[in-house]
Amino acid sequence: MSMASPIDPTMQGVVWTKTLQETVRDYPRLSGEETADLVVIGAGYSGLNTAIHAARTGLRVVVLEAGRVGNGAAGRNGGYNVPQFPGGITPSVVEASVGRRKGLALADLVLHGADAVFRQIEAFQIKCSAVQNGWMQPAHSDASMQRVRKVHDEWKALGAKVTWHSAADVADLLGARGYLGGWSNAEGGTVNPYSLSVGLARAAEQSGVRIFENSAVDGFEETAQGVVVRCGASRVSARSAVFATNAYTGDFLPAVQKSVVPVYLYHVATKPLSEALRQKILKTQLCFTDLRKSGGFGRLDSEGRLISGGAVFDFGNKVAYGENHARGRMKMLFPQLTDDDIQLESYWEGYCAVTDSYLPHILRLGRNVFSVGGFSTRGVNLAQNLGRLMGEFIAGKRELDDVPVNVYDQRNDVALWPVKTRAARYVFPYYRLKDRLGMT
Repeated sequence: MSMASPIDPTMQGVVWTKTLQETVRDYPRLSGEETADLVVIGAGYSGLNTAIHAARTGLRVVVLEAGRVGNGAAGRNGGYNVPQFPGGITPSVVEASVGRRKGLALADLVLHGADAVFRQIEAFQIKCSAVQNGWMQPAHSDASMQRVRKVHDEWKALGAKVTWHSAADVADLLGARGYLGGWSNAEGGTVNPYSLSVGLARAAEQSGVRIFENSAVDGFEETAQGVVVRCGASRVSARSAVFATNAYTGDFLPAVQKSVVPVYLYHVATKPLSEALRQKILKTQLCFTDLRKSGGFGRLDSEGRLISGGAVFDFGNKVAYGENHARGRMKMLFPQLTDDDIQLESYWEGYCAVTDSYLPHILRLGRNVFSVGGFSTRGVNLAQNLGRLMGEFIAGKRELDDVPVNVYDQRNDVALWPVKTRAARYVFPYYRLKDRLGMT
């Protein structure tokens, strides 16, 4: 995959294909001309949710996907459904970024969004190994302890049902060593993210959405009637368009592409752990993410594989580097693991769209043309819930100002985008050093 064309429809190496419960179906390639009320570009979480919730109001909706359903971040992420902003971002920081009214609304959306995702999974009967046994944010250093405590206290002040844990509690619940304390929210949990993507596409189709795969968009133009989106010689004419391409936006649309930094991430999965180890490691199927810049997170898949990863260090043998780092991090967190326990079955890569503020945004690309993106590692929760709100907005059920993120009517390029995009591929050793020095 290159930054210019990151689409990889093969899903080669992605562990979620091993425990897939939904049936993958082939959708046709766009051919000729189609008409719709809404055309959505991108068949990931935000795009499919936008399509579903617009179609359920009676709109005619077309979804165009450059590769296959869920082959981007939606099918490659870690599957953490987290009721918290990225890292140590607090509700007060969000309020300072988007204003008090939107800040409170976005905090409410994040806080209850994870549960809303699980309820939608139930409603659509999506088979994606959904486990709602909670999510924890533990503190790995004195510096992170201060930040984690502040995050907990702000959520508590907003009335959230969060729980503070001592170091002993964390060690017992996670089976991990080295944490000083932490907090949890019982509404979080895990999913098989690829299976969720496939299930959402099924739900979209059942709602009347027409999905076209292998249909890469290469441009659009506004008309008196709305917008025409081009895929080579084929096209879709619609009243409105929503680009939901995030870090998988091609060069044809720099306004969207350069509004986020495409961070190149990898994941690995062990072979299934023994039943004895699963009674010690994440014994309640709680999942966690800490504030380490070089990756400190853990979950088990439905067959007991332990998942780890970080940012790709795209220098030399990047796979060997990533696997060695992941093994070391697993043994540091879980000293009860032997070398045999952490034999790795899977390695895969993908992009995540990160903004300067680590908060999503909407770009207005034209009169009735929009982009929503920049979920910054919180896509399972935020991409779906903001996609729902975008679908309701397009359907006339809410105003654009009701969507609680910043809306930009002009380009909002990330400063020094070329530098940051390139640096993201080489910065991982620096992240490891900061973690080792206790600076995170």
